[in-house]
Order: sequence, then C-alpha cells, then structure tokens
Amino acid sequence: MNDASLTHLVTELLWLVLMTSLPVVVVASVVGILVSLFQALTQIQDQTLQFMIKLLAVALMLMVTYHWLGALLLGYTRQVLLQIGVHGG
Repeated sequence: MNDASLTHLVTELLWLVLMTSLPVVVVASVVGILVSLFQALTQIQDQTLQFMIKLLAVALMLMVTYHWLGALLLGYTRQVLLQIGVHGG
C-alpha cells in the first residue's frame, strides 16, 4: 500500500468520524442550551435534570441513526479490506 492510498484512507476515516459524531454532538448541544434556558427561566438549578435529559436525547439520537451509522462504518470497513486485498497487506 503506497502513501497516497494510505493518506486517502486516513482522510476518509477522519471524515467518517466527523460525520458519525456530528448528529450526536449537535443534539447534545441543542438540548443542553434548551435545558439551560429553561432552568434559567424557571430558577431550577438541579444539574441532574440537565444531565438526564441530555443522556436521553443522545441515546434516542443513537437509536434513530444506528442504521445509517452502521452502514457508513460497514462501507468503510469493506473499502479498507478490499484495499488490503488488492495491495497485499
């Protein structure tokens, strides 16, 4: 495997990490901001409320997107294994 193909695979891996983590990070950020705003408006200062709601939102987001995330990871794995087979490890 030459340097160009290895660089290409690493670049695709970094994009894959970005694309798979982006939905979860966005949901956690938006939910965190909304809960913080709600807590500021109602004077509720319980930190476990914010943690629990964010945890549930992230878990729900992972359940909704698991098929898409799995397909992305499986496609990348197939591509890497095919490259290893073509170039002989």
